[in-house]
Amino acid sequence: MPTFDERVQSATEKANSKQTLLLLREILEEVMASSSEYFVIDVMRKHSTTDIGVWVVRSEAGLTLAVRDCSSDGARLQCELLLSLIETLTDAQLHMSFFERAEVKVSSILRSCMKSGLRDNHKRTIFSMLSWAKLYFQQQGRYGEFMNTQRTVMACLLHEPESRVRSIWREYTFWYHLNYARRLIHLENRHESSRYLERFYWPDKADYQQAIQNNAGSRVLVTIHMGDFFGGFRALSSVSDAGRAAISLRREPGSDHGMQNFSADRVAHQVIYHHQNTSTTIVSALRRGRHTLATLFDLKEDFGSTVTVNFFGRRSKFVKGPALLAILGRSPIYPFVCYEHHGRNCIEMAPVIDASVWPDEDLQQATERITQALVALAENWISRWPAQWKYLSNLPAYFEAAC
Repeated sequence: MPTFDERVQSATEKANSKQTLLLLREILEEVMASSSEYFVIDVMRKHSTTDIGVWVVRSEAGLTLAVRDCSSDGARLQCELLLSLIETLTDAQLHMSFFERAEVKVSSILRSCMKSGLRDNHKRTIFSMLSWAKLYFQQQGRYGEFMNTQRTVMACLLHEPESRVRSIWREYTFWYHLNYARRLIHLENRHESSRYLERFYWPDKADYQQAIQNNAGSRVLVTIHMGDFFGGFRALSSVSDAGRAAISLRREPGSDHGMQNFSADRVAHQVIYHHQNTSTTIVSALRRGRHTLATLFDLKEDFGSTVTVNFFGRRSKFVKGPALLAILGRSPIYPFVCYEHHGRNCIEMAPVIDASVWPDEDLQQATERITQALVALAENWISRWPAQWKYLSNLPAYFEAAC
């Protein structure tokens, strides 16, 4: 088994820049997993990595990298950047404090628990204790003051006292891990997934079934990263008419998307990856009818072109893809949200959004108007259940100028 230094040396000696990039990316993700999260994010920010198509993604399973395909020269620059980041982070690990090392250890245990086959109630207990510990160790580390500033900004944005925001942050850390553990159950199509779906409280179910009954047209299902949204998509697919095709988007290829398991006996599922003639493929399918696009709209520029809208009283940028695809595909938008209330998973539908262009507006104006309508829904949902929104800790980054 090659040592860490041997792997790095091997990567730098390879002539194939793409192969080198893949190896360096794998090595860097391992280094990130053994470093304090806030330190990694700070290092990435200082390196201005997005300029050459490299950015860090904070997922529940840890920090990962997204790397955009580039020309040979661009790939070479990306390799040089990744090598520099590896050196910077490995050097910094030698000087990690006790609290930062404890945070890394707790984060590792949390990831293992999320992927385990423990019962839901046992995971809840573990996540509750370890989430508190993770926050405590982060607060004592070098970025404790940064976290305090983040909470102050969040209190301003949410119009909540800082004491309430501290409580929300603790709850958020718990939900962040629990909801991902549930998502893995759906992704891996475990038998517990069906039990979760049976327990969903969905008061609008009959209305939704009536709206889609005998409807051969296409539709766009949208939500945000809140609650058991993956289970929500699966629940909605269970009432879809046989023979309908579903489309979902993914940033890059993975070993198992999971969505292909949803009602596979009745619904054919197609996964489309970003930068693969996405718009043309989806619009064409929607216009043919009997297609459903399932997507999330609470995303920033990492996931595509954006438009500027109003979010919590401030200008911010959201992806325009969901609105634009619905307009071009001539398909209505069905928004919904998932959350847990009093121990019960809930699905709540919002009014259908007509994706037609108004007579007095152009395509850009229509895209902005519909995206604004979606973001207004997201703002309402986040205000009601802030701790259950996956991107709560990243809220200040959505704004052009926060507070």
